[in-house]
Amino acid sequence: MTLRRIFSAALFSFIGITNAAIAAGPLKLLYEIRDPISYRDSRGKITGLVITPTAQAMQHAGISYVWVETPFKRQLNVVEANDEAVCAVGMFKNKDRQRYAKFSQAIFHDTDRPSVMLAHRDFQPEKSMDLLRTLSIPGIKMLKKDAASYGNVIDDAIERSRVVVVNTTAESLNMAKMLVARRADFIFVPEDEALNMIKTIPGGEQLHIFKPLGMPQGPERFLMCSLQVPDELIQRFNKALIK
Repeated sequence: MTLRRIFSAALFSFIGITNAAIAAGPLKLLYEIRDPISYRDSRGKITGLVITPTAQAMQHAGISYVWVETPFKRQLNVVEANDEAVCAVGMFKNKDRQRYAKFSQAIFHDTDRPSVMLAHRDFQPEKSMDLLRTLSIPGIKMLKKDAASYGNVIDDAIERSRVVVVNTTAESLNMAKMLVARRADFIFVPEDEALNMIKTIPGGEQLHIFKPLGMPQGPERFLMCSLQVPDELIQRFNKALIK
């Protein structure tokens, strides 16, 4: 086979992959309302810390897309089912998710929003305790959104400590209300969200923020895509994201 024929075959293959993705319709981008990560502004436009860079990169790459508001757990299920080309926006990357999903390059570096413990005021560890020692306090209960990840450092500490985990499908705001009701001792949440919850939820004065020593900076967030999303499309997105 001549070089010209090889080039032509490769070109037709590339076009076929791209056309197949286009024929399937706009790429579905799944998100949930979680200010300031993703929310609707006063005009009803979807925006936020992970929404804006994603939209800009999609437009620069010439990728057709549509926003689909979807509960967190449902997002994971849809991506894992792999029934269609779809990406969940702003997800953390961990070993379990890498088994069934493709990830873009980081769309947001959450270094200014490290996670803290939002806790009931009865939960008062010594200020000198690090994360693992805090999680290892006998009898404490952690409230955790089902299938949620907090980044590798915190996820690993939770596993090593074997803290009692109370799973829930509730969103973060309702989880804070559950702390007030003493359903658990604490949750992990970015500090700005924790401060807002203390100010706004009924009984918020019963909560406080605890920061174990050595807490990691906020993890990077990614597009987490089903296996049906072509590698070529993710590469185009990545290149546009860098610009």
